[in-house]
Amino acid sequence: MSSPAQVQKKVRAPILCVLGHIDHGKTSILDFIRGSVVQNREVAGITQHIGASFLPIDDIVKFCNLNKEVASKLVIPGLLVIDTPGHSAFVNLRKRGGAVANIAILVVEVGSGPMPTTWESVRILRDRKVPFVVAANKVDMIDGWKTKPGIRGFKQVYAAQDQRTREHLDKVIYQWMADFSGEGFKSVDRYDNIKDFTQSLAIVPTSAKTGEGIPDLLMVLIGLVQQYLQKNIIYTDGPAKGVVLEVKSTQGLGTTLDAIVYDGYLKKNDNIIVGTLGEPIETKIRALLQPKPMDEIRDPRFKFNNIDVVHAAAGIKIAGPNLDGVIAGAPFMSVWSDSDKDKVVEQIMAEMQEIAIEVEEKGVVLKADSIGSLEAIVKLFKENGVAIRRAAVGDIAKKDVVDASVSQSDASYLSVVLGFDVKILPDALAEANKLGIRIFTNDVIYRLLEDYKAYVEKIKEDEKLGVLSNLIKPGMLKIMPEFVFRRSNPAVFGVKVEKGSAVPKIGLINQDGENVGKIHQMQANNESVKEAKVGQEVAISINVITFGRQVKETDTLFIAVPESHVRVLRTKFRDDLRPDELDALLQYIDIMRKKESAWWGV
Repeated sequence: MSSPAQVQKKVRAPILCVLGHIDHGKTSILDFIRGSVVQNREVAGITQHIGASFLPIDDIVKFCNLNKEVASKLVIPGLLVIDTPGHSAFVNLRKRGGAVANIAILVVEVGSGPMPTTWESVRILRDRKVPFVVAANKVDMIDGWKTKPGIRGFKQVYAAQDQRTREHLDKVIYQWMADFSGEGFKSVDRYDNIKDFTQSLAIVPTSAKTGEGIPDLLMVLIGLVQQYLQKNIIYTDGPAKGVVLEVKSTQGLGTTLDAIVYDGYLKKNDNIIVGTLGEPIETKIRALLQPKPMDEIRDPRFKFNNIDVVHAAAGIKIAGPNLDGVIAGAPFMSVWSDSDKDKVVEQIMAEMQEIAIEVEEKGVVLKADSIGSLEAIVKLFKENGVAIRRAAVGDIAKKDVVDASVSQSDASYLSVVLGFDVKILPDALAEANKLGIRIFTNDVIYRLLEDYKAYVEKIKEDEKLGVLSNLIKPGMLKIMPEFVFRRSNPAVFGVKVEKGSAVPKIGLINQDGENVGKIHQMQANNESVKEAKVGQEVAISINVITFGRQVKETDTLFIAVPESHVRVLRTKFRDDLRPDELDALLQYIDIMRKKESAWWGV
């Protein structure tokens, strides 16, 4: 076997990223090509992890049934396919000078068309300057579509359809052409009508179920790479450069890195420098683990090959010491001599500094699954005028909640933690409940922003309402069963104000959060009472209920304080409440959270 130094490669495999809305068929398209069953093992059919597959060019030639003349002109060794989750995490991963991904497939379902997440993917691809092809997937779902056994080429399949079915597909594509033109694309068309792919966005109709159009999709991708992108995939026969996909704990190996090598080559026992949020770390590679061609990195049922060297582009699992501080999205480089070490450290630090995030004294706390994702979220939130106090990679922890509470005195809508595709740790949840900090999580960037914007709008409206109107004060009433004067039409019975106060025309709930109507009137000693204070005993009347049914003699009743009023009482006027009023309010909030949601009143 040749030594690594003797191996000369001119062009590496381009790195292909597949994006699109959930359930539009991203993984299914790849599965049809790979002949694997990854999709069937995913929870609810949704990709849960980032993985990579190498598709050798010989397999692609066979799949596309290319003739020898065409096949002989192909110079790429294959395609390295990154199978991303719905949030398009991989395309956010970057290196100096641009994205790690060289080309992408944007999967859009024919039936539902482009979704908000589709346009989010388009924005990211354009920001990162990644060329892409649109796969108009699930053409087999078009009414009247006829699948021809053994025929996958789109032109042949399309010609076999009746006129009404062809017109249906044409209408869909015409609409998409208008949609994409509205997003600033000058030329959009079905791939077989395009002469210059550098000037036009190509749409390739496909079916991941039948395989129709998928050979055409692959041929368009390979043609784009061969003709226009070769300069981007020149292989450098030198030290490896790569980016971390995921940091994992692997049984028997400890902390490992799932990574992409996009340039050079990596050897077992190489020293590598990896970026962190602090100083870069150095580690020695104990093991390089790589799946066989056409297998999936994230598939635990396939054993990895323990290899000595890996050439770009490749998906690789790296085992070594001192990897605990590494985060997803971090760059790494191999060091072949001690004299190069300082230079490599400087390069890694410079790369990390390029994505340094400017923060403000008061603002929200952002957490994300990787550096690239965090960078994309920060950009979007800043474009929408959201102040950011801190942004970091990792699950939401207690420290994040405490950090968010610093902004509480300035504006309650800033005292928020927002997490993108991360978990909420138990201590963080407990601290959030204690401090009254709201936590939002989502695995779609635009939804995270929308949820937060809706929250801010509601908070501002609620605060305005609280300032401009008289707030309904909390109260807890104990029924006096010996004083039931009338059981219905209206029910009239005695109560004692245990905590807070009570006034007429205000709603009541019981200890289970059930609505029991409004106080119609209150009397004491045969005289109307406008307000019953703590310790006072009064008779109240309630219409539309029957005592013994909706209200029982053992019930405890609470004043129904609107959620918007609760927020204002908790934040702006908490110190102005008497201890008994505050106690009544907290008991009422506890009841409503059990009935409605854990975030009620926050």
